[in-house]
Amino acid sequence: MQFDIHQSLYDFMKTYHQKGDTLAVARGGGKMNFPRFFKEVDRVAGGLYALGIRAGDVVMLALPNIVQSVVATYAISRIGAIASMIHPLLSADEFEAAVVKQKPKAVFLSDINRSAFSARCGGAKRIFCSYLIYSYIGLPRPVSFIPYKGDGEEPVFYMQSGGTSGVPKTIVLSSRASNAMAGNLLNYLGDKFNENNRMLVVLPMFHGFGLCVGVHASLCANMSVVLMPRFKVKQTIKVIAKNRITTMLAVPRMISKLLDSPDFSGESISSLEDVYVGGDAVSGELVTRFSERMKECGAKGVLSPGYGLSETVTVCTLTKIGDYADGSVGTPILNVRARVADETLNELPVGEVGELIVAGEQILSGYLDDEEATANTIVTVDGESWVRTGDLFKTDAEGRLYFMGRKKRLIKISGMNVFPSEIERVARELDFINECAAVEYRCDGKPFIRLIVEGSLSEAQKREAVRHIAKRMSHWNVPNSVVCLSELPRTRMSKIDILKLQEEYGG
Repeated sequence: MQFDIHQSLYDFMKTYHQKGDTLAVARGGGKMNFPRFFKEVDRVAGGLYALGIRAGDVVMLALPNIVQSVVATYAISRIGAIASMIHPLLSADEFEAAVVKQKPKAVFLSDINRSAFSARCGGAKRIFCSYLIYSYIGLPRPVSFIPYKGDGEEPVFYMQSGGTSGVPKTIVLSSRASNAMAGNLLNYLGDKFNENNRMLVVLPMFHGFGLCVGVHASLCANMSVVLMPRFKVKQTIKVIAKNRITTMLAVPRMISKLLDSPDFSGESISSLEDVYVGGDAVSGELVTRFSERMKECGAKGVLSPGYGLSETVTVCTLTKIGDYADGSVGTPILNVRARVADETLNELPVGEVGELIVAGEQILSGYLDDEEATANTIVTVDGESWVRTGDLFKTDAEGRLYFMGRKKRLIKISGMNVFPSEIERVARELDFINECAAVEYRCDGKPFIRLIVEGSLSEAQKREAVRHIAKRMSHWNVPNSVVCLSELPRTRMSKIDILKLQEEYGG
C-alpha cells in the first residue's frame, strides 16, 4: 500500500490503517482500546502542554514496558516534543549524565527508579508512573493545545546507543525515519497484520526493536500490543497462552530459554505465527529447534532472523518465510538499499566480506551534539546518504546477507582475516555447545583464538569442539584454548559482553 512518511509519528500511526474500537494496548489485567488510547494520548499531551512543554523540547522516559510508556510516547509526538528513551535501571550517575547532555523539560519516572533518579533530574518536571496502577503523579490537568503537524523531519526520538564505533552516543531519529521503517517493514511482509494479531512486547522500549517495531509498527497495523516489563520464562509462556499471542520479538537467548522449558509446548503456544529474532547471531540449530517445537504443538509459528541497528531504526533486513539459509539475516526490507563495501565504499562481489552500508528514508538524522561522529557514520555515495554500520557481511547469489561480525572484532592471524562470529556459528553446530564466544589472545606476542563456552564441558568435548572447527574451517580459525564459564557476561540487552570477555581472557 502507499503510505506518507512525512508526518508526525502520532499522525502516521493513527492513519496508516483506520482504527476501530479493538484492543490497542494491554498489560496484565489493564486493557485500553483504541478510542480510549487516543483520548489518553490527548489527555497526557494536554498535561505536558500545561507544564510548558512545546515543540522541540525534550521529555525523558525512564520507564519499563508499562501502558504509560506507550501513551506518553505518542503524547510527546502529539505536541511535537522529543521523547528521550532511557534505560530505567541506569546507575544514578549515568542517568544524570544523560540529563545534563539532553536538558529535558520533563522526566517520567516509575517505582523502580524514583528514589535513585528524583534528585538527579536537574530542573526538569518529574512525573511518576506507578508500576502497578495506571497513573501520572505530577502531571497537571490538561489544557487545550494545537496538535503538532510535522513534515516528518522533526526529531521524535533520542536513543542511547554504543554507536557504530562503540563509543556511547545519543542517536537522533526523525518521525520520517521511524514511520519509514514501520511502513517498509509492514509492506515487505505483505501488510498481513491487522486487529486479529497480538504482538508481545517484552523487549524494552528504550531499545529501537521494542519501541519502533513492537509498538509503533504494530499499532500502525491495528495489532494489539501486549506489554511485559521483564522477560521471565514461565510468565512469558503464561502471557502467550492467556492473550493468544500471534507475534513476538526476541533476541536468540530468549528463544533458547523458552525452548528449554517443557511448558513451552502444546496449546499454550499454539497461537504463535510470527517470531522475529535479532540483536545477536541466530544459529541454524535454534531455527530448527523452534520449527520442530511448533510442529509438535500444531502451531504455524516461524522463527525469522533479521538484522538492524538503532541508526536504521532497527530492522533493515529480514528473512521471509521459506527463504531461510543457515547464518543468513535475510534480504533488505522494502525501500532499503544495502551494500557490502570495501574501505573505499565500492560494492564487493558476491561472497566477499566487507562493511555493510545502508541507505533509505529510515536512517538516523545524526548524533546529538557530535558532528564528527555523524560525519563518520553518514557518508555520501553516488549522491545518496548511507549509514556505515561497522558490521562485516557477505552476500550469496540470491541476495541474502550473512553477518560475519563486528568490524572491530576482526582478528588477523598470519595476515588472514578471522571472523569470530563464524567460529561461534560452527561451534554451535555441536549439540553440547549452546552459547559461546571466540576472542583473540596472545602468547609471546603471537595471536591465537580462545573459545569461551557457557556451561561445563568434559575434556573430551573440548577436544571434539576443536576437531569439529578444524574440520569445518581453515587452520587460522582453530582455537588453541577452550574455556568454560558457568554463565557468559551479558550486556543490558542480553547480548554476550564481548568487550568484558576480551579484557578478561584476551590480551
